[in-house]
Amino acid sequence: MANQLINDMIITKRALPLFRDTNGFIKNIDRSYDSYFGKSGAKIGASVNVRLPNDPVVGDGPVVSPQSIAERSVPLTVAYRKHVSLGFDTQERTLNVDDFSGRYIEPSVNNLTGSVADIAMTLALGAANMVRNTDGNGNTIAPTSETWLQAKAKLTKQHAPTADRFAVLDPDTDANTVSGLMGLFNPSAQIGQQTKTGAMEAPLLGVREWINDQTCLVTTTGSYDSSATATGSVTTLSNAGNAIPGQISSTAYPQNSVIATSALNGGLNAGDVITIAGVNQVNRVTKRSYGTPMQFVVTQTVASGATSVVVSPALVGPAADGSQNQYQTVDALPVADAKITLVGKQGETIRRNLLFNKKAMTLVTVDLMEVNKGVVDCGMANLDGISMRTLTYYNGTDDTLGTRLDVLFGIGVLRPEWLCIVPDIVDAG
Repeated sequence: MANQLINDMIITKRALPLFRDTNGFIKNIDRSYDSYFGKSGAKIGASVNVRLPNDPVVGDGPVVSPQSIAERSVPLTVAYRKHVSLGFDTQERTLNVDDFSGRYIEPSVNNLTGSVADIAMTLALGAANMVRNTDGNGNTIAPTSETWLQAKAKLTKQHAPTADRFAVLDPDTDANTVSGLMGLFNPSAQIGQQTKTGAMEAPLLGVREWINDQTCLVTTTGSYDSSATATGSVTTLSNAGNAIPGQISSTAYPQNSVIATSALNGGLNAGDVITIAGVNQVNRVTKRSYGTPMQFVVTQTVASGATSVVVSPALVGPAADGSQNQYQTVDALPVADAKITLVGKQGETIRRNLLFNKKAMTLVTVDLMEVNKGVVDCGMANLDGISMRTLTYYNGTDDTLGTRLDVLFGIGVLRPEWLCIVPDIVDAG
């Protein structure tokens, strides 16, 4: 027997928990900046600058030398609006709630959430950390427990909090990882559960939750042959502003640098990771060198023959006298003729699995206006920092109702160093 007529508030309240829980990646990124925008009136383009942590230099002895702090910020902008729209006749709105939810709401919200996750995955191309498992010829192969532990160490070296670490895996990588870990760890009950479900179970290897997600990007590395060298010239973009290159905003990209190079033989794709000979990672607190090559992500596609590469994080070396510097990332700037090497092989097609801390990315959703004229119904609700609106309008010519579910949101990478790529090869066969 049909229940009461389904209204848009019922639809919205059914859709919100589905949106929150359908995609594990979206569910587990930060949403703490939602209040910065208020709850009403924000539109596409509304923005707030989120301050990044300061990095004062530690002095020695009783005499102080006051230092000016160059604060950094990243704009968090309401840049996206996504919706799904449905059409059906009035009779279908008399279905019971469970039937209506299963037939219309669940598949709609699944696709809506997937589109948001795809944006998040694309933004995660800004991750510079990468840990590869390779065969004897240097080809990328499926990650093992050692690979994931090394990725965990990468985040720890970047001072990412050990709590709230999540792994998001392509389904094929998830299968490969479960297969590789079967029977290797205690407690046996947990491994037994993994064997039963065929999926990674949490917590394991210091990861709070393992997320199987088909929206993981598949990308191909560029054709660059790792033969180019640096010229020794580096332009670091800072909050003071920099006009080179002109399309990069010093506010939007406080962690980027432009490296001058000899002409590249082969191109680099955005998301490719490179290292520079003699440029090593430092402990972000003590500024002591780890003695391992610093990894940089290419943030803009570079054509073959180009003589500069835009990378993140910014290359910030020690002060002129060799002492530690604010926001220092490397133990030395590149010297002339330092070789620039692609991490991975040319033209490799990889699945970009991620290990990340919750605070690496943030999602904010904003209330849309509740419309009460010219429509049949409108419902807007919030759940755990997620706002969604459902709106229904009537077409009298064919006695149909059109219903749309809308989400207005912004998403950004605040701490790209708290993301680590754990690639898996896509077998061409």
